[in-house]
Amino acid sequence: MRLLSALLPSCCALVPSSLKLLDAAATLSPHPQPACRSRPPLPSQWLPTSTKSASEFAGTVEGFEDFAAQGGKMKADPNCFFDQCGDQSKACFTNPACLKGITCLGNCRGEQLCATQCFARFGSEKLNAWLGCTLEEKECVTTGVKQDTTKYYANPPRAMTAFTPDVLAGKWYKVLGYNPKYDTYPCQTNTFTKAQGGGLTNDILFRVPKPDGSGSWQNNFVESMDDSRGPEGKASMTVEGKMFGLTFHEQWYVLGQGEGFRVVSYIGDTQQGPYEGAFVFTSSKDALKADSGPAMRKQIDGILVAAGLDPAKMQEIDNACPDDATKAGVSAAEASKEKLEWKDVFELTEWFRPGTIKRADNFDPTKM
Repeated sequence: MRLLSALLPSCCALVPSSLKLLDAAATLSPHPQPACRSRPPLPSQWLPTSTKSASEFAGTVEGFEDFAAQGGKMKADPNCFFDQCGDQSKACFTNPACLKGITCLGNCRGEQLCATQCFARFGSEKLNAWLGCTLEEKECVTTGVKQDTTKYYANPPRAMTAFTPDVLAGKWYKVLGYNPKYDTYPCQTNTFTKAQGGGLTNDILFRVPKPDGSGSWQNNFVESMDDSRGPEGKASMTVEGKMFGLTFHEQWYVLGQGEGFRVVSYIGDTQQGPYEGAFVFTSSKDALKADSGPAMRKQIDGILVAAGLDPAKMQEIDNACPDDATKAGVSAAEASKEKLEWKDVFELTEWFRPGTIKRADNFDPTKM
């Protein structure tokens, strides 16, 4: 799961994206003008910085993140939010929890775990629909520059040649992760079942730790995987899906297998830009701690080295899974209790008047 690599542009950057849709929400920021004479002063961190327009870019960009890194200023069409995405805006803006979700994402400034926590707390179909319409379908917020990520798929790790979807069928525990942004969330299970057309359905469970240490949010996503080698002919399977209302694309490369384990790497992209990672599945969550664990790890490390990956970068995933998880997303009861504050009005402005805002170092989604 590549969380939120697919999520929100500069104004709220997250990215999905499975879980990796995650990183698309990071760079638009508010620089609001006075709405009336009497109002609280603007927070001191609201400082203008990025000023580069789309016309100043030569060629393409990799996505929102690359655009922002080069000093790009996102383009927003305020009328679009209400003319083109009016139904979605009305549904979200009349729901305090949905609005809180929008401002929460804006405060994250593209930081992956923060954005994931925002979705875990405030996620809903209303929020998904609003993001999908405004960022992707109607492009109410855009860079104005063409995105191109094809070069990232040109030289992937070499996948095993004898792969068939049956290699992944069944339930697997993710025990090692390569990219800490996407691969190391605790308590990850992937259950693959055969789908019509020769592909697989991947039912994913994972947890997102709460910032205050009071437990975690349980997340569940289902994605469809095609038995396709991809445009370059180098993948084991390809994935296209939606997470948090936004589209992500991935190519999976099954690097090798052994008794009770599979080693997988992936490359993906969202509006936010390209991302990559790798992980190890085992048929039992404690496989690497068993007596046969050292021998299994030696096999795994050999596969990683052959694929050009550093085994030392693989991090152990916490599969203790204590009974402290609550379902991710906002419930109807919780939504009715949410109240908007004056600062939420200014933070929402960031979507309509792109600028920049320095993220507060102590921002905590659980304390909104």
